[in-house]
Amino acid sequence: MKKLIFKTCPKTGRIRGFRTDTVLHKMLYPLIGLAALIWVLIRVVPKPSRASYPCQQAAIPLAGSFIAWFLATSGFVFFIKIAKKYFADKRVLLASGFTLVALALFVVAQLVNQQSVLANDNPALLLDNPNKPIGVAKGIFPGRVTWIRDNTATPWDGKTGNWWAEGNINESALARMYSRSLQSLTGASNDAKAWRALFKHYNRTHGRGNRGWRQGELIAIKININNTYKPDDTDNDIDQSTQSTRQLLRQLTGPAGVAQKDIVVYDASVGWKVRAIPDRIYKPLHEEFPEVRWMDGQGSPGREKPEWVANAISYTSPEVELGSELPKAVVEASYLINVALLKGHEMAGVTLCAKNHFGSIRFPQKDHRKYVTQMNGKRGDYSAFVDLMGSPNLGGKTLLYIVDGLYGMQTNVGAPQERDRWQRLFHGQWSASYFMSQDPVAIESVCLDFLLSEFQGELGYSGAKAFPKGASRNCDNYLIQAALAVNDKYGRYHPNGVNLTSLGVYEHWNNPEDKKYSRNLNTGKGIELFCVSLN
Repeated sequence: MKKLIFKTCPKTGRIRGFRTDTVLHKMLYPLIGLAALIWVLIRVVPKPSRASYPCQQAAIPLAGSFIAWFLATSGFVFFIKIAKKYFADKRVLLASGFTLVALALFVVAQLVNQQSVLANDNPALLLDNPNKPIGVAKGIFPGRVTWIRDNTATPWDGKTGNWWAEGNINESALARMYSRSLQSLTGASNDAKAWRALFKHYNRTHGRGNRGWRQGELIAIKININNTYKPDDTDNDIDQSTQSTRQLLRQLTGPAGVAQKDIVVYDASVGWKVRAIPDRIYKPLHEEFPEVRWMDGQGSPGREKPEWVANAISYTSPEVELGSELPKAVVEASYLINVALLKGHEMAGVTLCAKNHFGSIRFPQKDHRKYVTQMNGKRGDYSAFVDLMGSPNLGGKTLLYIVDGLYGMQTNVGAPQERDRWQRLFHGQWSASYFMSQDPVAIESVCLDFLLSEFQGELGYSGAKAFPKGASRNCDNYLIQAALAVNDKYGRYHPNGVNLTSLGVYEHWNNPEDKKYSRNLNTGKGIELFCVSLN
C-alpha cells in the first residue's frame, strides 16, 4: 500500500514524497493535494516550527502545487463560461480572447498536475536515514558534540557598525559559553580539568602516554579569515572575530597552562588571493598575548610568513592537484585546534572544519571546483576533504574542533544580513551558538543539520551568477566517506601513506525541533548532541 501511494527510497523504504508517475496517480492528484493541504493546515498553523519536519517538507510543496492547480482549474472553468456567453451573443473577438485565457489556464493546470512533487527535490530532505549512524564515534564521550546558545552573546542590531565591533559580541557571555562547553565536552568540573582531560585523551589515543601538555609542545590554531586580504581590512564580511580568538587564547594560557610562545595562530592560504590576519585581530591580541605567534599568507607586519614544507601532505587519489605543501609551524606542531565558522558555501554547500584546512595548504585553488563542488557528484565519490581530515599533519593531530556560530550565515561570502537571521530554528534571531567536539565527523554532521534545516534549498546561495542554487545537494558525501574511510574507487584512504580507519561518526538528527541523535535516543552508538545549559 505504501509503495502504491508514495515514492520511497529503494534502499531504506522511507517515504520520499507522493507518486505522480502514472495516469492513476495523476487522476488522484487533486485528492492527494487536498489531503496534503489539510495536513499542513492542521499541523503547521497551530505550531509553525513544524514546517521544518520532514513530513511537512514533503507535504508543503504538494499542498502549494494543489493550490496552484485549483486556482488554474477554477480560472479555466470561469473563463470558459464567460467565453461561452460571449459566443452566444456573437461577440466573437471577446469570446476568443477569454477562450485563449481559459486554454492557457488549462495548460497551467495540466503542467502542475503532471509535475513530480518529490520530497528529494528539497536538498534539506536529501539527508536521509535519520538516527542511522555510520562510522566509529570519537572522544572521551564518543560522538559527543556540545551545543550552547546564548542570545545575549549577539546584541548587534544588524545595522549599526560592524558585527565584530566591540559591543556587538558580548564577551562575558562568550567566555561563559567557552567554559561551559569545555566542561560539558569532557565531563570536568572546571576548565583546567577539562583541558587536562583533552590533552590526556589525545596523547593516550596517539600512543604518547596518559599525560598532558608539556613545555615546548607547539599548538597550532587554524582560524578562518577567508574574506580578508589586507591587514587594514575593516569590512563587515564574515570572518574570525577578535573576541572569539581572545577567549580561546585566554583559555589556553590560563586554565590549560600553555605558554604563549608555544602557540601559533594562523591562516596561511596563498590561493586566488593571499590571506592576511587583519590588524583588528592581531593588534589588540598581540598586546594582550605578546609571545603568541601569528602567521598569515602575506607575512603582514608582526605576523610570520609561512615557510612551506614540500610534500607535507599527500592524497589518496593520484589525480589530486591540491597543494601538497604545509607551513613548517603546522608540521612541527604537536597539537592543532581547528576553529571554523558556521556558514554555508556557494560551491560546497557548507564550509566547516574540513574545508577550513584550505587555509592550511598552499595553492588550494587547484582542483577547487573538482573537490569542492558536490552537487553534480554522487554518493561514494572520492573527496580530498577526507585526506585533509585524516592527514597526520592536519586532522591527525587535532586536539579539539570548534565551530563558531555566533553569526551563522547562509553563505560564505559577504556580511551577515537579514536573511541570516534564523527564522525556522530561532524565531528570527541570530544563531548565537557554539559547537565543540573531539569527533570531526560528528561536529560537521550536527552543524550541517542546523544549517540545512534553517536555510534548506537556499543554503550556500550567495546570489552570484557563477554559483547557482543547489550547492547543498550531496554536500554530506565527504562526511560519509570520512566515517567509512574507504572509497569505492581507491579503497582505503591513505593520506601521507597512512591507512585511515573511521575518522568519526556520521548521522542526522530525527527532526529539527527535537534535535535527537541515536545516543540521545539510546538507539545506537552514533552522535550525542549535548545541549549545554546556561544556568
